[in-house]
Amino acid sequence: MVNAKDISAPLAAPSASARARHIANGLSARVVSDPGRVSEVWQALEADPAMTFHQSRAWVEAWAQGTGVNLSIVTLEQNGTAFAILPLETVRMHGLTIARFAGTSFSNENTGLIDIAAQSRLDPVAARDLGAALSEAGLGADLVLFDKMPPEAAARAPFSALPRTFHQNPSFQLPLFTDFNAVLAQINSKRRRKKFRVSERRLEAMGGYRHITGGTDAEALRLLDTFLEQKPVRLAAQGLPNVFADPGVRAFLRKLATTRDATGKAGLELHAIELVDTTLQPQIIAVAGLTIKGKHITCQFGSINEDIAADASAGELLFFRMIEHYARAGYDVFDFGVGDQLYKRSWCPQRTELVDCYVPLNFKGRLAAPSITGTIRLKRAIKTSPVLHRIVARLRSFTVRKPQHATHND
Repeated sequence: MVNAKDISAPLAAPSASARARHIANGLSARVVSDPGRVSEVWQALEADPAMTFHQSRAWVEAWAQGTGVNLSIVTLEQNGTAFAILPLETVRMHGLTIARFAGTSFSNENTGLIDIAAQSRLDPVAARDLGAALSEAGLGADLVLFDKMPPEAAARAPFSALPRTFHQNPSFQLPLFTDFNAVLAQINSKRRRKKFRVSERRLEAMGGYRHITGGTDAEALRLLDTFLEQKPVRLAAQGLPNVFADPGVRAFLRKLATTRDATGKAGLELHAIELVDTTLQPQIIAVAGLTIKGKHITCQFGSINEDIAADASAGELLFFRMIEHYARAGYDVFDFGVGDQLYKRSWCPQRTELVDCYVPLNFKGRLAAPSITGTIRLKRAIKTSPVLHRIVARLRSFTVRKPQHATHND
C-alpha cells in the first residue's frame, strides 16, 4: 500500500528562484491543443504496456470529439528531451479551474504517458518546479489534479514529488492464466462453477443463450444502445443519477466503440448475453464494455435487464464467459475497475489503492487544494464506513439529482 503524503498544508508559492531553478534543471513544458502535433512522441510512449488505455489517442480523441472539451496536451521535457505527455482537460468546479486527465470522469486508472526508460536519467522534478513549468507554458488552470493513479505510476516523475491522498475508491483485479481452472481456483472455483451451471440451466429452460460480441460497428452500436437503455433503470433503482444521460458522453462511447485499429480491434469492445427463444425475438439480457491495453483487460461498464430472466444471474454469466475467453487467449489481467462493490470482491483476489496527486499553479489553487482533497477523503470515509454508506444511500433514495460533474464511479 502506498503511503499518502500529508497534504493538510498547501504548497507555498513558487519563488522567483524556484522558477529560475526549473529552467536551470532543464525542465520545461509545452501545451498544444491538437494531439497530432505530438503524434510521434505520443505513439512511442503509448506503446509501453505500463501506460493505461485511458491516455491513448483513441480514448482522448473520442472524449474530445464526443464531449467537445478543450484539450491541453502537455509535453514535459528535460534538457530538450521529452519524457512525458499529459493529455488534460479543464473543468470549472465551484469557481475553480481544474486541469485533469482527459475523460477521467469515466476512466478507471490513469498513468499519464511516461518514458519509463528515461526515469533513471532524469533529475528530480520538484512540485514547485512542475507548477512553475506548467504555469509558464500557459496551462489555463488554478490547479492540476492527477487522479486515480496506481501507486507505481504515481511514483514516477513528474508525479513522484507531488502531494497526494488516497482516491475515494480502490480498483479490483483478477489475474488470468491459460489454465482456466487456475483462474477459478483463486476465487472458490466450486461455488463459481455451481453458479455458472445454475445460470445456464435457467437460460436453457427459456430457449437457450449465446455470448455475442460487437464484431462490426453496427453490432457494437446495437449492444451499446442496449446498455444505454438498461443502465438508467438500474441506477434509478439504486437511487443514483444517470451519468450516461449526457449526449456528449453517449457520443464519446459511440465514437470509442467504432474506432478500430489496424487489426480491426475496437477501442471499446462490447460483449453481451443474448437470450434465444424460437417464439420471440432474441433478447439481450446483459451487456459489458471492455477496453484492452496489451494483455490487460478493463471492464468499463456493465448492465442487465432485470425484467427478463432476473433469477438467472445473467451478469455473472457474462463475466464468467468473458473471463474464460480472455484467460484462454493468453491475457494477464481482468480488471474490474474502480469502485468497491460486492460482485467485484467476489471475483477479485487483488485490489489496488489508487492515489490522487495535485499541483497548484497559483494562489487560488493553493488556497483551494485542502478543500478539494478534504472532499476526496470524506467520500473515501463514507465509502469505507458501512454506517455512513447506509445513511447516504438512504438520503439518495429520497431524491436523485444529477450533479454538475457526476462520474461513473463516484
